[in-house]
Amino acid sequence: MASILVSSSENYSGKSSICSGLGLILKERGKSVGYMKPVGNLLVDVDGVLSDEDAEQMRDLLSLETPRSCITPIMLTENLTNDALMGVEKHLEETLKQAYSEVSRGKDMVLIEGEGGIGSGAMYNLSDPQVASILDSKILLITRFDSVSAVDRILCDIELIDDRNMLSGVILNEVEEDKLGMVRDMVVPFLEKKGVKVFGVIPRDHTLGAVSIAEIVEDLRGDVLTGAQEMGKLVEHYLVGAMEVNSAIKYFRRTPNSVVVTGGDRADIQMAAIEAGARALILTGNLRPSEAVLGSADEAGVVVVLVRGDTLSTIERMENLIGHARIQQKTKIETIVRLIEENVDVDSILDSAGL
Repeated sequence: MASILVSSSENYSGKSSICSGLGLILKERGKSVGYMKPVGNLLVDVDGVLSDEDAEQMRDLLSLETPRSCITPIMLTENLTNDALMGVEKHLEETLKQAYSEVSRGKDMVLIEGEGGIGSGAMYNLSDPQVASILDSKILLITRFDSVSAVDRILCDIELIDDRNMLSGVILNEVEEDKLGMVRDMVVPFLEKKGVKVFGVIPRDHTLGAVSIAEIVEDLRGDVLTGAQEMGKLVEHYLVGAMEVNSAIKYFRRTPNSVVVTGGDRADIQMAAIEAGARALILTGNLRPSEAVLGSADEAGVVVVLVRGDTLSTIERMENLIGHARIQQKTKIETIVRLIEENVDVDSILDSAGL
């Protein structure tokens, strides 16, 4: 039985996506796959049982029958934090080993998902390197390549791993198209000269960060005024309508698949967004738009959502939502599998893990 711990340099680096894609690829190859997220930090209630959102998604995706208490044996609750700060011994290492024994039974490969960044959980002696050491697993480091500072993060992260043989290698994720050449020609050779194996460079696909209009409405607790039948459409960007109307139309047209956030009293911006093909309008301040705006939106199939918050607070919520979307829709799962198969040396990852 082989295992690999999928770690990262930062939150929202793509750990869950990589776990999902690798899990499905392994299943397609006829392998029996297990999964665990040792420390649950995205807590959800499932039929009265505390679980983790990532773990629930993977449990469904891979059709796992392993008990939730084994897939995520440790929950990041306030009590756990307080006990750690007060020095209360929780015997978490033993809890982790027992859960892993159940998760790995009869499996060819176990995917272990880290909590957040590579050092998360250190106060409980459960950072990713510590967990990998306890479970005798290799580490696969995922880094979102936003700039060359990602190289610094990788080199600093490696310093947290006492045994360098524990590191299988890294995947550079979400690389913008205009940086792909530089990353492949300069960054990859630089890292490999440092002894860091690079398994792949995955280009950024904006659809993976998209959210459905329904998710936006739920998060903002908005009231849908038009376009209820279009709620399943995906939105990749949000735009703020706070300029004069001629500039707004050009601005909106340059960014397709967008939602426009503007005041409920800005009829000119609302009409410009509808004309430019926005997928949805988020109207702030609980100010209902004119019937003319609603009629035009309904005819164009644009969802109009009324929210009670002001524009600034609504924008903050949108920032947290778009780009940090969970990988749930079937089309997103298919996309991440394709991106991994086309850009990652999966065989080398599996070899390094002992499969």
